[in-house]
Amino acid sequence: MKIGIDVQTTQGQKTGFGFYVENLVKELKQIDRANKYYYFTPKTEEDFSMPKRFFWDQIFVPLRAYKNRVDIFHQPCFSLPILFRGKIIATIHDLIAIKFPHDIPFFSRQFFSRWMPFSYRKADHIICTSEHTKQDLIAIAKIPSSKISVIPLAANDYFKPARHKILPPQKFNIKHPYFLHVGTLNPRKNLIFLVEVFAEVIKRFPNYQLVLIGKKGWYFETLFAKITQLGITQKVIFLDYISEEEKLILYQNAFGFLFPSIYEGFGLPPLEAMKCGVPVVASNVSSIPEVVGDAGILVSLTDKKGWVSAVQSLIEKPQYRQNLIMKGFQQADKFSWRFTAEKTLEIYEKVYRQ
Repeated sequence: MKIGIDVQTTQGQKTGFGFYVENLVKELKQIDRANKYYYFTPKTEEDFSMPKRFFWDQIFVPLRAYKNRVDIFHQPCFSLPILFRGKIIATIHDLIAIKFPHDIPFFSRQFFSRWMPFSYRKADHIICTSEHTKQDLIAIAKIPSSKISVIPLAANDYFKPARHKILPPQKFNIKHPYFLHVGTLNPRKNLIFLVEVFAEVIKRFPNYQLVLIGKKGWYFETLFAKITQLGITQKVIFLDYISEEEKLILYQNAFGFLFPSIYEGFGLPPLEAMKCGVPVVASNVSSIPEVVGDAGILVSLTDKKGWVSAVQSLIEKPQYRQNLIMKGFQQADKFSWRFTAEKTLEIYEKVYRQ
């Protein structure tokens, strides 16, 4: 069996998709010596936003697949090549473009919300990264349950507690214990709600800071105006682009991780935090309970007082916080890239035999 995988997202500066593909390919190389693999890679690390993304998916990929006699093509991130005549497997991470279209530029919105769901019908089998995304796909795209398998993601192995304490770089201006959030600054991440909660927390515990790591984007001005209105500009630190090494150090030193997201296809940041020994307070919606389990504090987004109480409990109850840290390690151990690759290989073999 010859398996083709689109690895374009591993080129250049990687996002979450790129890390998924990189780790999947790495583990498949370790566990599968029986099959042959062909990796679809562009010749240059160019921008693959629309419309280049469309031409890559629909023209270059099927031509290369035909030329290299690929039996099964796995598209791990984007739309499926309609012209490809072999068997196709797709990984669908979320339906953000359909459920939250205003967070996405117009042309990308058309691609992600219209063309991609249409192309999913071409798939012989679909991998979803959470049960919640599977149920969304069944309800919205009308894909039959029998064609969908759930295979979770994992956090990279380098997310772990520091052997020796390394403080965050001085350039970040972090001077107190801090709570951390990681994720693009857009409305879906619910950060106005987060800063309102934090403003209440520091009325009793003024020595804490809030560190927000993520690309700023158009939503930043609205968020910063809210922070100014709350009078907490000196307590909130924005970090736009930082290295993976710096992000790891910030995880390792965080007092707690706060994740009030409205919707996630999977939700890697809480898993990364738990692997680093950081207790998690998160929303109880979409896929987040699947990731956090009972190892964190899950709170309704309609319960602001409950959020304030949950965050304060990490400060007031050291033993409770320590128990959450230990439970977080146990929960994080349930996810691994080896497991992801093994289950993905089972899908390849199943589809090939059909």
